[in-house]
Amino acid sequence: MKNQHHAWQCLAAAARAHREPRDESAPYGFANRIASQAFATRADSSWGLMERFALRGLIAACTLGLVATAYGFVNTPNDDTELAAGDVVGEILDLT
Repeated sequence: MKNQHHAWQCLAAAARAHREPRDESAPYGFANRIASQAFATRADSSWGLMERFALRGLIAACTLGLVATAYGFVNTPNDDTELAAGDVVGEILDLT
């Protein structure tokens, strides 16, 4: 009985120590396939075109806002006499 137990222990230890030699790296072309799938799902989206136009519209609106602000700062009158010179309502209401 002791001989069979020792043989079993040796076989179990050998089975635990055995490792099957496998290739641990990814298959050939795996990275390219994953990258192409990632970009393909984004291009198929119906929001893709909307996102592009929205981004361009945002850039155009910011640019026009900056231009309008700069134009307003450049064309502001320096003193109050120039400011009151174009005051049509003040001229009409000034009855004296």
